[in-house]
Amino acid sequence: MQKNDFIRISYSGKIKETSQEFDSGEVPVVVGAKFVLPGIDETLEQMQVGEKKTAEVAPEKGFGVRDQKFIKLVPVSQFRKNNMDPYPGMIVSADNMHGRVLSVNSGRVRVDFNHPLAGKVLVYDVEIKSKIEDSKEKIKSLVEFYTKLPANKINVEIKDQEAEITVPPMVSPVYKKKIADDVRTFVGVEKVKFSEVYEKGGEKAEEKE
Repeated sequence: MQKNDFIRISYSGKIKETSQEFDSGEVPVVVGAKFVLPGIDETLEQMQVGEKKTAEVAPEKGFGVRDQKFIKLVPVSQFRKNNMDPYPGMIVSADNMHGRVLSVNSGRVRVDFNHPLAGKVLVYDVEIKSKIEDSKEKIKSLVEFYTKLPANKINVEIKDQEAEITVPPMVSPVYKKKIADDVRTFVGVEKVKFSEVYEKGGEKAEEKE
């Protein structure tokens, strides 16, 4: 595979130390564009369509090394203000970060905001199922990647370097921006327009932006 190729892969990932599987699925990705972990991207670039490989991913090319600066001491009073009674193992959110309570002692709560897989050596089984060549299908794959919408809920038309993407009224503006940026970058279309279809009683109403 070459950088910026559109492909569909199936994968399963497990923690090397325990052999515990933590993720699996099938997803479209753009090679070398940070759609997957760096260690997986490097493996994909060495593969062909239909090929299967097992990749061992070090923390530096996975979810990062564990960093002490992401382990915080939080006053228990902060939890009580939000009607929360902290306990070890509790999952919490703060400043757009997710953490896990490690301990509760002397009025202080120790919270680990490292990614749960930080510091872990991972093992991925990866297969390249197909290569996506058609421009419309490439755009559909980008929408699928960000929104998890099935293909039958996505329609794409391209005319005069303008792509019109029709989706149900549930796609976040944040994802729309990412999709539009990636379409322009990787597909080469100059302008991207979204249309949302609202269905009621068998009739369709369309809203464009």
